[in-house]
Amino acid sequence: MVKLAGSVIPRLFESRLHIMRILHVLTAAAVGCISPLATFAQDCPVIEGFGDIAGLPVYQGACLFGAADAGFAAFALPIGPMKAGAPAEVLPLEGQAQRRLYVAPAGVSAFDLFSNYRNALTDAGYQTLFECVARACGSNNALLGKQVIYGPDRKLENLGQASEFALYIQDDEHFLAAVSPDGARHVAVYVAQNQEGAITGQAAGRAAVHIDVITADQLQDNMIDAAAMAKGITEDGRIALDNVYFDFGTATLTPEAAPALAEMVKLMGDNPALKVYIVGHTDWVGDAGANQTLSTRRAQAVVDALVAAGVDGARLGAAGMGMFAPRASNATDAGRALNRRVELVERPD
Repeated sequence: MVKLAGSVIPRLFESRLHIMRILHVLTAAAVGCISPLATFAQDCPVIEGFGDIAGLPVYQGACLFGAADAGFAAFALPIGPMKAGAPAEVLPLEGQAQRRLYVAPAGVSAFDLFSNYRNALTDAGYQTLFECVARACGSNNALLGKQVIYGPDRKLENLGQASEFALYIQDDEHFLAAVSPDGARHVAVYVAQNQEGAITGQAAGRAAVHIDVITADQLQDNMIDAAAMAKGITEDGRIALDNVYFDFGTATLTPEAAPALAEMVKLMGDNPALKVYIVGHTDWVGDAGANQTLSTRRAQAVVDALVAAGVDGARLGAAGMGMFAPRASNATDAGRALNRRVELVERPD
């Protein structure tokens, strides 16, 4: 028995591949953090600014290959098999969204990896909403993983191609969607075996696990009305808007962005001589070039929405700053949340 700080109960697992593996989880309804244990001998890459998700198990010796904390976001949790290229049923969620991608030690099977996660979550009181293996997930070609869980628009880029291909699925697809005892946290666990020889590096041929966590949270009231926008532009030449929301990793505006867009329309209507640049900003997670592109696309999406609402496009311009103009440290979750924003910047005549 390993003694850890806090109310954490270790669980011992045995398998034919390793004599001992330990997954430990917080069993209280309000989950807490996990203390690290000695890992199997392997060198893991370092992803600055990210650690494990508090209260979620980490397989002994697994390496973190990708991470993202999206802040408040919408997420469609699959709770049914794939049909016609999409999950047959999804559960719409909103809350603090976090993702982690781990690569297991050499010799660990996808079944073993998945079974440990499922058992640990069950021990913590999580209720299973949907579980599937291989064809039961909807196809014999791992489409759930390749199109939904780790599809082209969800590739993590912390380590470049090492993260992008850390889940290069060959077979042995496993998926579990579960909810915590208090209903405040939803977890999606996806495990598959990577292809041997199709990719190079540490992840080749190994089992990998991708985890989505959505923790219920109220959308913060960051509303800035048209008058406040006008005041900020007049006094400072710019104003940051924290309530222009996009689907995670995309330039698609969410319904929650509608109030901010309406206030921008009012701002432009109340000030007919005003011209502005819409400037997109991201945090530092991922490739700098990809962030630059995403910030520009998001700025253009706002311009397009304003033009669709009747604002003269000649009074608007779109620009993206990517990660190059932070207003807080990117080393913390709170700082990264502040850096993901849209700004209105006064534009000369």
